[in-house]
Amino acid sequence: MPGVPSNKACERCKKRHLKCDETRPHCERCESAGVKCPGYVQTRKFIDQGASVRRRYAPYQEAHSKPGATVHAGTDESPENNQSQSQDPSSSSNLYAAQPGGPSGAQMNWQTFNFEREESGANSNTRIPAAQTARVGLSQNSEMESLQGQFRLLDDLAIHSAPNPNQTPGGETSRNPIGSSVSPGISTGRTTAPEAAYNQSTVSRSGPEKIVSPASVSQRSEKEEFHDIFSELMTDTEHEIAFLTRHFAEIIGPWLDLSDSGKFFSVYVPIRAINSPSLKYATAALAAKQLARVKGTKLSAGGALFTSPATTEIYPNAAQTDWYLKAANYYYMAASDMSNSASFGYTVVSSSAVLQSPFEIVSQWLQRAPENSQSSSNGNLLRKTEEMLAAAVLLTFYRLFDADGDQWHTHLRGIRSIFDTIMRINQSNVTVFSHGVRACFWNLARQDYLGAYFNRIPTHFDPTNLSLWHAAGITVDENDKLRTNINDPGHLSQEDQSANGLCWLVSKVINFLARSKQSQVAQWTGSPSSKQSGSQESPGGNDYDTNTWLDLSFQFQTWFEGVPETFRPCVRIDHPRDFSASSENARLPFPEVFYSFSTCAAAMQHYHFGRIALLINQPPDVVSAPSTAFDRLQGYREVTKEVEYRCREVCGIALGRPQAGVRVHMIPLLFAIGQCLEGTDEHQIVVDLLRGVEADLGWATEFAVTKLEASWNR
Repeated sequence: MPGVPSNKACERCKKRHLKCDETRPHCERCESAGVKCPGYVQTRKFIDQGASVRRRYAPYQEAHSKPGATVHAGTDESPENNQSQSQDPSSSSNLYAAQPGGPSGAQMNWQTFNFEREESGANSNTRIPAAQTARVGLSQNSEMESLQGQFRLLDDLAIHSAPNPNQTPGGETSRNPIGSSVSPGISTGRTTAPEAAYNQSTVSRSGPEKIVSPASVSQRSEKEEFHDIFSELMTDTEHEIAFLTRHFAEIIGPWLDLSDSGKFFSVYVPIRAINSPSLKYATAALAAKQLARVKGTKLSAGGALFTSPATTEIYPNAAQTDWYLKAANYYYMAASDMSNSASFGYTVVSSSAVLQSPFEIVSQWLQRAPENSQSSSNGNLLRKTEEMLAAAVLLTFYRLFDADGDQWHTHLRGIRSIFDTIMRINQSNVTVFSHGVRACFWNLARQDYLGAYFNRIPTHFDPTNLSLWHAAGITVDENDKLRTNINDPGHLSQEDQSANGLCWLVSKVINFLARSKQSQVAQWTGSPSSKQSGSQESPGGNDYDTNTWLDLSFQFQTWFEGVPETFRPCVRIDHPRDFSASSENARLPFPEVFYSFSTCAAAMQHYHFGRIALLINQPPDVVSAPSTAFDRLQGYREVTKEVEYRCREVCGIALGRPQAGVRVHMIPLLFAIGQCLEGTDEHQIVVDLLRGVEADLGWATEFAVTKLEASWNR
């Protein structure tokens, strides 16, 4: 390239100011001196539209330094950059000229976007178009469209006031440590089986193969370096949104549809996200967070082994992408759009608004929604309510993904007031929640009692507020008894009715435990206020606890006797063989149970969990009264035997490797039975199951393992 000096000397000769013979792959001067040649630097220069673009891309220069390849993102010292800046009339001042929704006002002049490449056996001054250089795993046309989309990101980030995607608030560069080094001869893309088949079956349409000869190591290194930059600049591009939306619909959505046969989150939410920016960015944030937790490994939902994956299933350089940074950006964009909706355009949304809880934003919107939607129909208001609430649920699960169990209950603060407001708004129209509101409610209700269990505190949703639970789709009669197998006006299946009804029963158990804990604390401390509040909540003292315990036990037994036949396991091995042991007669201490219906598998786990919680929290006079010491001892033995049986059932369902939606909701359950088990081999199985959830699905479980190990070592 005219005006750019040749820079083909090896690094050692360059530092020593010696004339290099430029022999590839190693300099003969270094070889003759008995020193390992450090290799050659490949220089790529972007001729862009000015200093503002160079400053924006400057962090990539530091973050992507790898052995054998250095990226110069349009440095100010480049003579050509200064020349192109002075000659190009469309300078950086026009970079953000495009309006939201406009065509392509901020796109670069592709006639001046070129690479300067130096590679073995090639002319170092050859000017190569960008689309021709980037043909790695993508066709030429699709790569050009993606490159144009990555520069449209600049407009989108300016519109949404998103932070620099490469810098932390302190100005330091943020990079995934996984991408700090790349092994020669190995593709930096995903190495899953579907992609391996894809690489072999689509060479003709995808350009060069990913595994190349050692002679082209320098060329491959440059392509890897380009993909590093390319994937990080893809935020909010068409391909990335499509990839994350599909990942959400296939992998994460079924977790949230555990007791919803209508599949609101996996089917309707991705469709609603097309016209709802808050839902679009919320789904992308949660999908990116899950990918960050599993280091970019994408589970195969379709199970294809030999056919080529779709384009929306592939993300370039996924294992080296900083998914945490992308997830944070999408969370910011979703929260900003929700805050803008809550303000109804009256005020400018500040960056501090995204620090609010998503439920606080929804609550603000609900308070203003009726007075600002008088001209709109009730259907539009209901649809917007579902979208806002679903986005809040997704952003809350984003926070719960890597939070300790003790913090779950805090993240759910405000859900009770939201549904009370929804009932007050709709009380004159409908008596039951819509499909979307109901799906959000049951996800929050399940997470509510699981989070309350860790802290032994009451749930946010009050089980005695029967109108709320009836609006959510279950039927409780005037005697506070759950009824299932009835014609449901909300079109709930029998499995959904039974699973959701069990959520209500377990919530009652958790509140019973919280009340028992408060009574014990009041007894120990002798607090008058505690005694007074205890007398108000528990008339009759211990008799009230006894009657409540017996009533809950009876309701659990009635629920179990009324479930449909789908709640029976289709596979059960009581003494499975331990294939990891050397002995052929080695057996696992737990059975292995598999349910064909994930809703039923989760419900049965939570059923045994509720029964265990009741058994180990029996009021003193319920064991066997009046009785002798022998009778009390025999009663304790019976309780211990039943607790052990139900622990084996919970662990057996977990060992059966149920669907992902079941596994992410069984963390508190495994934590509970881990405190009841005594054998060392049993402890190890529980630890392996907990860590397996985090390794496979990304949901944090190490906090539970740490607590269990501390209790076992006491």
